[in-house]
Amino acid sequence: MYVLLLASLESEERGLQQVAGLAGLDSAEALRPYIAELEAVGAADMKHHIGQGEIVAVNEVPTLPEQRQHACVPCSDCGKCSCEYIKGVCQDCAAIRSVRERSREDIARWKAQLDEGKTYAMGSSTSRLHRWDCRSLMTVEKRVEAMEAGVESVRRGNGRAYLAWPGLPSLFTAQELRAKKIRRKRCELCGPDPL
Repeated sequence: MYVLLLASLESEERGLQQVAGLAGLDSAEALRPYIAELEAVGAADMKHHIGQGEIVAVNEVPTLPEQRQHACVPCSDCGKCSCEYIKGVCQDCAAIRSVRERSREDIARWKAQLDEGKTYAMGSSTSRLHRWDCRSLMTVEKRVEAMEAGVESVRRGNGRAYLAWPGLPSLFTAQELRAKKIRRKRCELCGPDPL
């Protein structure tokens, strides 16, 4: 039974019903006496995990009772099981925290640049020079809205593919642009000309 449980960890099909079938047993319930025996010697632990039911963890080296797995720790943000990532925070919520922190830092940088009188915007992917408030640029509010749509996608279980912070462009003064000798075409909408 130990070998079957250990091998099931490497498999995509690692449910107890599949292990029971391989062992020639009728149901996952029939595994319980064997798992209890393995738990007694520290070779396995069966714990209830939030949203996943009972999960068997197999220890390659027997462990003492005080070294065995902790009880399932719910994520402090969403309440789901966090055992497979950071204790107390699941991987999705950690990614959400990270992208929100990047957004706060980027918005603070952008506001500080505006306060310093930097009014010319250049994104890394644009060949045009804009005023910071050009309507062709995505506003801070629209960027936050796009980020929050990605957060909601993660919360609905759609993965983290759309979770991102669409960074704000760098802002410069006319003097900085002249000193760097940056020559970019002017935006047709806002028409800045610092040079």
